[in-house]
Amino acid sequence: MSFKEEFQKLSVQILERKQHITNEEMTKQALIIPFLQVLGYDVFNPLEVKPEFISDFGKKKGEKVDYAIFKDGKPIIFIEAKAVTDNLDSYDSQLARYFNATPEVKLAIITNGVIYKFFTDIDSNNIMDENPFAVINITDLSANDVEVLTRFRKEAFEVESLVKYAEDLIYTSNLNAKLKELLKNPSDDFIRLLIKNLSDTKITSNVIERFRPIVRKSISNAILDIVSQGIFYQETAPAEEEKTIGQTEEVEKEEQVAKKQVSTTEEELKGFEIIKKILVSNGKDISELQYKDTVNYFGIYIKSILNWFIRLSLESSNKYLVVRLPIEIAGPLADNLKIEAAPKGYGENSSRIYINSLDDLHILGDLILRSYKEINKDKEN
Repeated sequence: MSFKEEFQKLSVQILERKQHITNEEMTKQALIIPFLQVLGYDVFNPLEVKPEFISDFGKKKGEKVDYAIFKDGKPIIFIEAKAVTDNLDSYDSQLARYFNATPEVKLAIITNGVIYKFFTDIDSNNIMDENPFAVINITDLSANDVEVLTRFRKEAFEVESLVKYAEDLIYTSNLNAKLKELLKNPSDDFIRLLIKNLSDTKITSNVIERFRPIVRKSISNAILDIVSQGIFYQETAPAEEEKTIGQTEEVEKEEQVAKKQVSTTEEELKGFEIIKKILVSNGKDISELQYKDTVNYFGIYIKSILNWFIRLSLESSNKYLVVRLPIEIAGPLADNLKIEAAPKGYGENSSRIYINSLDDLHILGDLILRSYKEINKDKEN
């Protein structure tokens, strides 16, 4: 049985047991000790798990933490237990007293057998942080929760790496909150950073307000792209421990397909070279011309990815390119090739032109040139 499966089994047991538990001692015996056993600790060995460990603090003598986990003869984790019916928020300061009194302990847990709050001393050395770096409900485990718990296993436990991991969790959580707020309500400085390379126009407050809704929409579209690609990869690349023997070959094939989705082909690079030659032959500066390959298209842009003017799709039987021109402008330049309005995901007033092969790019020189000029119209003027 894998570590994840053991915790899933424990989760079910706790759900069944907790309604029959009425005090702290029952919580310890029925919920917390099984938790420590799943982590691999010998709860019956006082050299490894010591109940009622004395941790004196200042003038207070005889202060006892419910459990101290030992390694190499030294305490490494303190665990304060409360009844399953208790609200843990009232007891953080009690755990902090024990933690602060024992400098060698860098990790502390307070739990009621269902909720586990994990603390360390990132803010100030040997002083327990005010906020936990992780809070886990054993009856409602996520993949991230299992990852945290994995690092507390006896066989994997290493103080320094776990503290660093806790630090990363806190920074990630704080950055996530800031990013969410920034992406939801982009600041003036953020908008200025995004648009500063789009044109030579001076960025005034009016320009920022003009771009604010555009930035919001662009952020939304970018997040959708990232999420769709991320979900695809996660679905085709599950963790090794979740693979069965019968699934292994099938999963490996799916992983290979996923990798191919984002590989840049020779045909795409050849298309890029053709477009470069067309621009150079018409006297255009290509020093800042770049490309970015994605799952759905091969994008060609100038300086900033937001400044794209052509997107190629060459990996299916229906090959096409998308330009940022309305169909009434792009149509006469499409040389009788099939053309239609591009899906809204490409932005307003974009057109999609179907091609038979890369050779068709040579007859679309005027269209490519006009697309380039549209993106650089401030410089062209």
